Amino acid sequence: MVDFKTIDKFKPGLIHSLLKISYAGFIERFPDEKEKSYTQWEQEDHNAFNYPLTIGKYVLFACMNNLPIGYCSWDDRQYPVGIIGQNCILPQYQRRGYGRIQIELIIKMFRDKNFREIRVITGEHDFFIPAQKMYQKCGFQERRRINGDLFNLIELYKLI
Repeated sequence: MVDFKTIDKFKPGLIHSLLKISYAGFIERFPDEKEKSYTQWEQEDHNAFNYPLTIGKYVLFACMNNLPIGYCSWDDRQYPVGIIGQNCILPQYQRRGYGRIQIELIIKMFRDKNFREIRVITGEHDFFIPAQKMYQKCGFQERRRINGDLFNLIELYKLI
């Protein structure tokens, strides 16, 4: 059974580590993106852990037996539109529904706060097909495609 823990239960570096492991296949396919991605993930980690009462309060870690297996993040500053940030699950735990559990938790939080819509962006590349399917199973629909440097991005939305 997965449970969720807040950022204050962990040490800095965890977000960066989870993303490096979870996106290893992405980096394999796009090795030129490694430095840029690692820098971005380090910054996400830094921001969340150094600002636990603002950015960090929008992060939850999915845990099994108190060990983090992934994490999710969101942004509620654009009310009535909620934004899903990261939805990361370690590869050995993927395709077991944990990512969907994280998204359903975020949907519930937004619904409880009377948000009207939730948006998320994922990639069009085949690496992101499992994420695309998971969001669709959670009731998200494609809004638009956005031109990207490496591949197009897909913006999805869900009315709640």
